[in-house]
Amino acid sequence: MKSIQQRLNLGLVTSLLIAGILLVQTALWLVDNGLRRYFEATLQQEATLLLTTLTRNGEIIEPDINRQPIHYRRPFSGQYFQMDIEGQQWRSRSLWDGTLPATTSNTGLQANLHEGPQAQELLIFIGHYEKFRKPITITVARDYTPILQHFNKVKIIAAAFGVLALMIILLIQRWIVRRALSPLEKIRQQIAQLHAGERSALDTDVPEELLPLASQINNLLHHTEKTLERSRHAIGNLSHALKTPLAVIFSLLHRPEIQ
Repeated sequence: MKSIQQRLNLGLVTSLLIAGILLVQTALWLVDNGLRRYFEATLQQEATLLLTTLTRNGEIIEPDINRQPIHYRRPFSGQYFQMDIEGQQWRSRSLWDGTLPATTSNTGLQANLHEGPQAQELLIFIGHYEKFRKPITITVARDYTPILQHFNKVKIIAAAFGVLALMIILLIQRWIVRRALSPLEKIRQQIAQLHAGERSALDTDVPEELLPLASQINNLLHHTEKTLERSRHAIGNLSHALKTPLAVIFSLLHRPEIQ
């Protein structure tokens, strides 16, 4: 059977692990959700900005590269866009020869991350607009990989601090349990003294939780003492009652006619 200390340690470790995992996961989910909402607003602004870069040359509508932000011109910069205008498609130079992954046609931030160039995890926003009386779909993407890596680092750091905190808490609990159970050791010593005849009862100056135990043991000792006293008294009476008949029998045994 496991000791009380082992049971308490197991219960504490289990509770802290569950609470810690839930706390860290909830905190990361809240941060991730907040960041995605922030990037949704940022990507929407980017899409609106890109809409203003569209120029018209006769029937041809195309984006003006010179008016695009610099990060759309650097290959694999982590920020990309794609425009679809009546069957024609323009992509940012940052995509190089790649394309943005196909997504649903719903307006707004896409729920899931999508794989982009160089194994980047992309957060994608799709906006539907109209300019020059033409329907225009602008897809804007941002690399979310650095944030995911940061989350992984946070998990590792949290796990390391969690293990350290758990060890400290276990040491503190061990000290608390030993201190809390010290009255039981005192009672054990007093019971050994009872067995050696060095005391007749246990001290009742004990914690409230142990008082019923000490009282029951003292009541048992008192009852046993009373029973032994009655037994000694009964044996004494029996001895006194048998003394006269035994004396008569011994007297008769010494008569000459019996021998």
